[in-house]
Amino acid sequence: MVLVFAWWLYSFINLVSSEYKLEKENLKLTEQVIQEELINAINFDLKSSDSNQFKLNTVQIYNSLKTLNSIHQIKTNLIILDSTLLSKNPIKVEATKQEFQKIEKRYKSKKRAYYSEVIFFGFLVIGGSFWIFKRLESLLNVNKMQNNFLLSVTHELKTPITAIKLSTETVLKRKLEETLQHQILNQTLLNSERLNSLVDNVLLTTNIDSGLYEFKNESIHLEYLIDEISKEVLNESNFNGQFKNNISNLTLNGDILALKMVFSNLINNALKYAGENAQITVNHHFIDGKNIVSVDDNGKGIDKKDVKYIFDKFYRTGNENTRETKGTGLGLYIVKEILKLHKAKIEYKELKPHGSSFIITFK
Repeated sequence: MVLVFAWWLYSFINLVSSEYKLEKENLKLTEQVIQEELINAINFDLKSSDSNQFKLNTVQIYNSLKTLNSIHQIKTNLIILDSTLLSKNPIKVEATKQEFQKIEKRYKSKKRAYYSEVIFFGFLVIGGSFWIFKRLESLLNVNKMQNNFLLSVTHELKTPITAIKLSTETVLKRKLEETLQHQILNQTLLNSERLNSLVDNVLLTTNIDSGLYEFKNESIHLEYLIDEISKEVLNESNFNGQFKNNISNLTLNGDILALKMVFSNLINNALKYAGENAQITVNHHFIDGKNIVSVDDNGKGIDKKDVKYIFDKFYRTGNENTRETKGTGLGLYIVKEILKLHKAKIEYKELKPHGSSFIITFK
């Protein structure tokens, strides 16, 4: 592409240079034509008059030159070489400097115009090509994320459905002790809730994107909400780590169900990526009139190349076919959108030596 535009520019510059040379040569030829015509006019006057009595009429010659200049549409200077008119070439006609400057000016103007055109169209084509490639890359990424979403949703749906089916068949086909039966039914209930949570996430995403979800404005004691979420989330897993809720006396206005989903997703993520022995901490700071709440863990953190995408819809790190952690890629997207509607923002920060911190700033 660069070679094509270089050739295009070279061709235009060659063309304008040829035109410049041709115009200069044409101007010199016009000088000669005017000079010949003026000498012929003088010679004609000499033949028509008594050569002994004829004197050079300068005014008449200048008037003739003026007429010839008007005909040829140029300006010339007259140089008298022989006032007696006895020599073969008694006068010389030369174009003025302004005439040559006009040609020079046109040449430079065309040159600049061609440079500008080639550079403009070059940037236009290169920019257009870059934009097209970026769009294609974006579409490919969206397609990849949608495929990952379908694979993950299929897996997430299949797992609890299979567990529910097996549990139900076991209860129906076998006579079990009441304790064991109660345990199996509890597992069935947990899988049902997991399935229901997945469906709620998908529906909530659709409602948020379409603007159909109506958020309520309630007074929320965040300390109690976090405690409630942590009991629900951590009791569902074999959690052997430590959970700390360092929030006290913090009241916010918002939708309690939506904010519950926010912190449920963040605590679930911390548990998912930090493991059963995770150290999960929820902190609160009041800085510059803003409530800042963070959910920290001691997991492996997030790769730097993935950080800018983690709040995108459907985005999940790694390969869907080899990924060990469950999820659909909607959790952090939902978190970001809910907080946006609460006029809050969330950002990710890497903890040292290892770990993740999701920081929420409430205005």
